[in-house]
Amino acid sequence: MAGESDEPDGAAARLEAALERIAAAAARRASAPPAQPAARTQPVETPAAELAASVDPEIAVRLDGLIERLRDALAVRPG
Repeated sequence: MAGESDEPDGAAARLEAALERIAAAAARRASAPPAQPAARTQPVETPAAELAASVDPEIAVRLDGLIERLRDALAVRPG
């Protein structure tokens, strides 16, 4: 990311924007209707548990790790 500032405020703004994009993409992916056979005439709602399972859990693990590293770097711990 050449040309981008290493200032904490700028980095935080870029991180926040990236997290917003990730959250929006995950929400779109989770709410996308599953492929249904053509024979069905009525839509079938997908249970919430199945929607949550359709989101790649790897991204959550990666984000948790990043958040932990940021907390360590900033020496900030939740209550």
